Amino acid sequence: MSTLRILKRSLLLAVGVVSLLGCTDTNAVQETDVALMADLRCEAQQLKNKRFEVANVLRFRNDSLAKLDIPLTDLQKQEEDSIRQRLTLRTGEVAVRLTRTMDSLFEIHYKTVEQRQAFDVAVERKVQEMCVSE
Repeated sequence: MSTLRILKRSLLLAVGVVSLLGCTDTNAVQETDVALMADLRCEAQQLKNKRFEVANVLRFRNDSLAKLDIPLTDLQKQEEDSIRQRLTLRTGEVAVRLTRTMDSLFEIHYKTVEQRQAFDVAVERKVQEMCVSE
C-alpha cells in the first residue's frame, strides 16, 4: 500500500475520532465518518476484485497446464499458496477494521435506527462516488 494511501487513511481516522469526540449534533451525519467508512468499503471492494482477478489468472494458468499435461512445480504451488495467504490476511485485516469502525461509530454516534439509516445512505452515496473513480 502506498505511503500516500496510508497517510490518507490515518488522516481520515484521526479526523473521524476528533469528530466523534467533539460532535454536538446527534442527528447529523458527519462527513468525516462517511468518508472514513466509504474509504474502507472501497478498499474492501478493491480487495474483493483483486481476489477474483487473481483466482481467474491462477485458474487459467492451471487449466492451460492441465491441458498440456504439465503439473505445477513446487515453486509454482508455493507462489500460489503465498498469494492466497497474503490476500486472505489482507481481507481479514480490512474486515476487522471495517467492523470495528462501524461498531465504534454506531456505539458512539449513530445509536438510533434512523441515524444508522441516514448514515448508511450517506455512506452508500459516497462509495458510489469514490469507488467508481479508483
